[in-house]
Amino acid sequence: MKKAISILGPTHCGKTELAIEINKQLPSRIISVDSVQVYKGANIGSSKPNQKVLDDIHHGLINILDLEENFSVKDFLNEVTNETFNSETNFIFVGGSMMYFYSLLNGISKLPEKNEQLREELEKEAKNKGWKLMHKRLEKIDSEAAKTIKDTDSQRILRALEVNHFSKTTFSKLKNLNEKSVIEDYQKYSFAVIPRCKKTFKNELKERFEKMLELGLIEETKNILKHKDGERIKVLETVGYKQVVDFIFSKISYEEMIELATNATYQLAKRQITWLKKFNLDKTFFSDEDDKVMKILSIIKN
Repeated sequence: MKKAISILGPTHCGKTELAIEINKQLPSRIISVDSVQVYKGANIGSSKPNQKVLDDIHHGLINILDLEENFSVKDFLNEVTNETFNSETNFIFVGGSMMYFYSLLNGISKLPEKNEQLREELEKEAKNKGWKLMHKRLEKIDSEAAKTIKDTDSQRILRALEVNHFSKTTFSKLKNLNEKSVIEDYQKYSFAVIPRCKKTFKNELKERFEKMLELGLIEETKNILKHKDGERIKVLETVGYKQVVDFIFSKISYEEMIELATNATYQLAKRQITWLKKFNLDKTFFSDEDDKVMKILSIIKN
């Protein structure tokens, strides 16, 4: 039976390198599970594999979108379906976008697609009335959803109102109706890689960001800013890029940029580690642990 191997965990734990080593031992194709690596031009800040690696080893879902395009969980699953359709090979999914992984392994709620026209109308109304009143409207329509969404969480209020508008049933009920996993027909294995020492890990994150700066992260960010004057470019709101943008516009100093980016990346890593509790993992490894490849292959073959 064809296999789907997931390697997940926080940033900067050697997940991609591990996937490449497994790929050398097991006929397979690698698919990136990363919400930033999908974008062309966002190379240094997303820690993409270098071009030689991409040329030598297939990495799906890297460099597939222009910077102005949106990419949702549903889009991710559609792309995975295209990658795996009629394929008899094994796949290695690797990355740190936990919502993507969760939807990949568990399926996704049967929610309607986003509607830009309605969203603009709701956002315009919220600008006049405030999100607390929009939340009260949600309470009347779907009290169960309102209980789980804070009255300050504009994005989730917006999505709940949108879904309730277009659906015959409520957002809260639809959330519990899942479509099957797009890799349902695969034998699935999941492995996590995490840092052993928090203090050492945070120091490594700082060194990693400084290395990105040496490689030209500031210039890369300036090039991204040129697209539509930097408006609605989601990449620029992600960890690392956001701090570089603030530095470029003189909101923070060079040293503050490094400190803030390091702290933000560390907080992101903590959230990614917390996410791991939601997964049924076959094994969790420390990033500095020896023989991870052989241990994973042993589990897969037994």
